[in-house]
Amino acid sequence: MVQSVTYQSEKQSVYFQGKLIVLENLIPVLSPDEKNKRKREIENHLYDVFSKYTDRFY
Repeated sequence: MVQSVTYQSEKQSVYFQGKLIVLENLIPVLSPDEKNKRKREIENHLYDVFSKYTDRFY
């Protein structure tokens, strides 16, 4: 089953080196449960990465 994801769009116009550039940020619209699930997944992966290198900082 494919779940469709909707996105909220944030646009901002900035000048860079004399040119107008439009930046668009797409943010997925998720249920609170799905947000918490993704947050836990990210935290777990970050923990795995940083725990590999803890002995190098002591």
